[in-house]
Amino acid sequence: MLLAASAEDKNEMIAYCISLFFLAGLSAEDIKEKKISIYCVFLFALSAIFFQVLTRGFLWNDILWSLLPGSVLLLIGLLSKEAIGYGDGMCVLALGLWTGGWFTLAVVSIGIMLAGIWGIVCAIKRKKEPIPFVPFLLLGMEVALAYV
Repeated sequence: MLLAASAEDKNEMIAYCISLFFLAGLSAEDIKEKKISIYCVFLFALSAIFFQVLTRGFLWNDILWSLLPGSVLLLIGLLSKEAIGYGDGMCVLALGLWTGGWFTLAVVSIGIMLAGIWGIVCAIKRKKEPIPFVPFLLLGMEVALAYV
């Protein structure tokens, strides 16, 4: 099946695989440290820009649209005094560069729903610790890849 795929489909699959790899690494760090490395996120974003330029060219409309979900999360983080961390918003910015705006919006929506369910479980158990969001982005991406 992969042999019959077009070059654009193959590039999309490569982008999803690389995104999953980076999100898995950042998830482990977010769970352990309750923060993520800005250097890893920067590498994630920079590699996305190089990949996009090499495979599709530099299209401003696509780049700006792909940054919208992460920009909204950064704004929410600012307005909520970092209830959603800036690292999470930066991670979503980089993810958007890899996967595009619509797919990233689906991933973030699924991730927020899953994090909300986990938050309810934590509230029932009366646990008052920060919830790492990047693992829910990883789960959201896996769900989106399976069903979207």
